[in-house]
Formats: sequence, C-alpha cells, structure tokens
Amino acid sequence: LKLSIKRGPEMTVASGLFVGAAMAAFVAPFMVQLAPSAFVLTPRMPMDKLSMQVPVTGSMGQTPSLRATKGSGKGESSSWSSSARACSVLLAAFAGAALAVRDRRRRFSRDGGGVARRGKIATSPHEAIPWWHRLVKPKTETGVGIWAEKLNTTQIFESTDAAGPGKVTECTILVVKRGGNIVTNKKWPERHGYYAVEVGYDRYIPEDWERQYGGGRLRWLKHLRWLKHLENLDLPYLKKAKEFRVRPQDFEKWEIGQKVVVSEQFKEGDSVTILGRSQSKGFQGPCKLWDHVRGPMTHGSKHHKRYGSLGSSADQGRVLPGKKMGGWQGDKTVVDYGRKIMKIIDNIDEDNMPETIIVVKGCVTGYSARKDQGGSYVMIHHGYTRNDGRFKRDPVWMWFTRKDEGTDPFVPLKNQAWTWKTYWGRDLRWIAGETKKYWPDGFPGYDHSADPFYDDCDPRRALKAPEW
Repeated sequence: LKLSIKRGPEMTVASGLFVGAAMAAFVAPFMVQLAPSAFVLTPRMPMDKLSMQVPVTGSMGQTPSLRATKGSGKGESSSWSSSARACSVLLAAFAGAALAVRDRRRRFSRDGGGVARRGKIATSPHEAIPWWHRLVKPKTETGVGIWAEKLNTTQIFESTDAAGPGKVTECTILVVKRGGNIVTNKKWPERHGYYAVEVGYDRYIPEDWERQYGGGRLRWLKHLRWLKHLENLDLPYLKKAKEFRVRPQDFEKWEIGQKVVVSEQFKEGDSVTILGRSQSKGFQGPCKLWDHVRGPMTHGSKHHKRYGSLGSSADQGRVLPGKKMGGWQGDKTVVDYGRKIMKIIDNIDEDNMPETIIVVKGCVTGYSARKDQGGSYVMIHHGYTRNDGRFKRDPVWMWFTRKDEGTDPFVPLKNQAWTWKTYWGRDLRWIAGETKKYWPDGFPGYDHSADPFYDDCDPRRALKAPEW
C-alpha cells in the first residue's frame, strides 16, 4: 500500500521552531530520566559525577560543552534536570526548523512536483505561458447560421457547359417556417470571452406544464430561464437556440430581435456545413451495427450466428473496452461538410407554404417530414474554410511567386501563402486586438513597419497574404 499525504500551506522556520518546542516539552521528561543512567553506564568516564552545561552567551551553532563536576547526588540530579531540558528544547527546535526548510525546498523544486518557484524570472516563453495556453489552437469562426427543417429528397438536373439538360443530382430540400430565425442574444469578450451571436427558431406557445417542475431539475431550470430571457427581451417564445462564433467586424452588424434573412446570409453555390441528428434505429446486433459476418452455413459448420471470441481468458480475463458488440444505432450528432447550395427561394408569400426553401446537393442527416409532423431540425452555417481572407494579416513565412521578369517577388500567388496563426498557442489576431486596445498606434518608440497588423506598415517588409 502507498500512503499519499496532501501537503497543506507551506511551513516556515518560525512554525518549525514552534513545533520543535512543543515536541521538546513532551520529550524532555523522558530524556531527564534516561540521561543519568546513560552517562553512568559509560565505562570510559572515570569521574563519578557528570553534568551537562549549555553556555548562555554564544552563537546558536555552538556545540554544548561537556565537563565533569563534583557534588552530591541531589545537586547533580537538579543540574541534570535543568540542563537536559534546555538542551532537548534547542535540539528539537533546530530539527523542526531543518525539516521546515527541507520541506519548503522540496515543495518548490522542479523534481518535487509542486508549483513553480515564487519570484522566479521567466527567461523563455514556455516559462511565462502555461502549457494549457500553449496547446490552444486558433479558432475559426463559422459566422451567423440559421435553423431549418428537413422536408424531403428530390432529383434535379445540374446544369453543365455541355449541351443538354445536364446530369441528374440527388438533393435534399430544407425549409424555414414562417417567423424565420431571430437573434436572441449576443456575447462579447469582456464578459463572455468571445464574440458570438445566438439565433432562435420555431415560434410556439408554451403550455402550463412547461412552467411547472417536470423531468430533471437542471433541465427544467434551464428551460425556465430561457423562457424568462425571451420575456425580458419582448421576443416570441422559440423552441430552438444556437450560438454561432463570429468575427469582431461581423459582431456589430447584428442586434437582438433582428431577423436573419436567408438570401442575404447565403448565396447559390456556397459551400455550407450542416449539423443534424441521425435517425435512431434502436438496439442492433453486431452484423448490422459493425458489418460483422455470420459463420458458414454448410459443410458441417456449427457456428452460424454465434458470437466469436470476446478476448483472452488467462492473461486479461475480461472484455477489453471498445469491443465491437451489439448496441444502439443512430440518434447521434452528424456533421455534413461541403454541402453545395443549389437553389434558394426566399420570402415566399403564399398560404400553406414555408418562408424559405433551400435545396442542397447530397443527402442530409435526419428524418424527412411526415403528414402529421415536420422533419428533423438542422443547423446551417458557412463551411470551416480559411480561404475567405480572415488570415490575410497574419505574418507570412512561406509563399510562392512567379519568375517572370517585372514580377514583384514579394507578392504571393493566390492561395499560395502560408502564415503564422499562433504565437506559443495564443491566437495572433487576439494578441493584436488586445494590444490595440491600449496602444492603437502601436507601442511607443517601436518600429511597426514590419508588423502586418498595422495599416501603415511596409508592404515589402510586412508581407501580407493576398486577398483570397
């Protein structure tokens, strides 16, 4: 068994002296009784009377002197009692102080596993920035997205340059109900740590049981807080809400209560990312869930639909985690990347028709709409692409250029420039933004001609990535 003791606050020399004195007060009576007998049994001492005396004056590091004295037994007994007690107090105090210093050094040493040494001057970035900040990756904002519902699938003729109607393409129809998507909340770095816009969808009238306790208490409190939030902002009750990370220049364009117009946010031909919930197929066996195969059905085989080996019996004696066995299939969050928008029909003003129809190329996860209920909810936002100019101010460390005569070698080709996006795990755009809060024109006395984050920089020294 291993005994682990959690250390409390650091022990100082004063506390060590106090602990040592307390220990000495408890141990001193036993030392007084044992000390005379110990000295009497020493054969090399010819004197019959011995006593220990500690000098009153002198440094704390001096060793107590031992000398022989003559006297009666009673006098010797009292001498032994006072001198041994004082000596034991000093020795125990020095031992406690030594342990305290040793404990403090061990706590703040690199090998002791404690915290960093206090008052230490950082001589390298890895000492100034903690490891959990150095592992942070740059964030790619998705921009404001929308909610929609899956209606059904269809086939359309995709136009081509060649003569003819084009090839048949499988597509999915997504619709947005009347009322559309509404901005319900905004978040900013000073309060929340990042820029985000929350979008709500699907108006409805909450029933009485929704305001009463039901189900899990935490889930009910969140739902009740959501209803109160909408009431305070004079917004209609909405079923769905999702926050989307945005860039600072896009944050100012949105206001709470503003409606998100689909035709203004997306265009035909855009590549979008769609998030949805897959269809639930219930508990399935390994053949359907993991594409396992059955055993042979002929030639005397008795292993038709039995399960095979689950693991060794002697060495591990258990089923290892992650073994592919039967389980629940579906009902998971699925992300469809790179879905192309084929058609957008917005602002439909007809009875029994949705407000917006969006046709995307390929299949989209979720249920299709039925006669008595709508389809699955999906979220649509622009793809996770970095080719939209958001990194054009980052410092370029490698680029391609042409060798033609008269071509500026400091002008990179389109899509052929690689930039630094982080500095020791911190996003460069975040660092530049925090710096400009206090020094809009840069640090006083510094030359910023080579910094691409400033507008008056030298275009040859501060190489910028081209417009994507």
